Amino acid sequence: MTPDPETPDPAALRQGGPSTGLSRRVALQALIGGVGGSFALPGTADAQHPVHQHLASAATVEQAQQRAAATAYVPEFLDAHQLKTLATLADAIVPGSTAARVAPFLDQLIHVESPARQRDFLSALGAFDMAAVRKHGKPWVGITAADQDGILREASTGDAKAIPMRAHFENLKTWIAGAYYSSEPGMRELGWDGNVFHQQLPGCTHPGGHRA
Repeated sequence: MTPDPETPDPAALRQGGPSTGLSRRVALQALIGGVGGSFALPGTADAQHPVHQHLASAATVEQAQQRAAATAYVPEFLDAHQLKTLATLADAIVPGSTAARVAPFLDQLIHVESPARQRDFLSALGAFDMAAVRKHGKPWVGITAADQDGILREASTGDAKAIPMRAHFENLKTWIAGAYYSSEPGMRELGWDGNVFHQQLPGCTHPGGHRA
């Protein structure tokens, strides 16, 4: 029988070590096959969010992952300050995002997005920079982790209709969670042990609760 090119290769899923360079496409297919096609990655409950469209495209995911893996990554859409802001913000919302190359991966996805969605992303990113300057006199990357956590708590618990920061937080959180939980470290956190995914997935253990 000719192998189905869209079926995950068991040999690829059995590679050992904490970081095997696992293809996001292969990992996502294993996740869907292991726990059901209706499964949603944590933090990505908004089915209309554009991150779902990107993760559903094998070609887009593979290309973004390969380019984001470059050691000396040069951003294609964000500038250097924006990329650093995104990386720091991502790690505050979903710890481990820096190691999972979330910021470069998202830079690749946003690079091919529509102008309107690009503006939405930049507005959300800029809102956290402005909030940091307004409250602490420094941009996001220049304030302490405790101050960052304070801003995130306000943004994540405010009334979405009355506080624009809530909408910016939800937008960025969904992008970040989608990128992280489709990476190998994220998949392992969801229960992938190198062979299969467990049916019972762990809940959020982050004390800040930002990954809800």
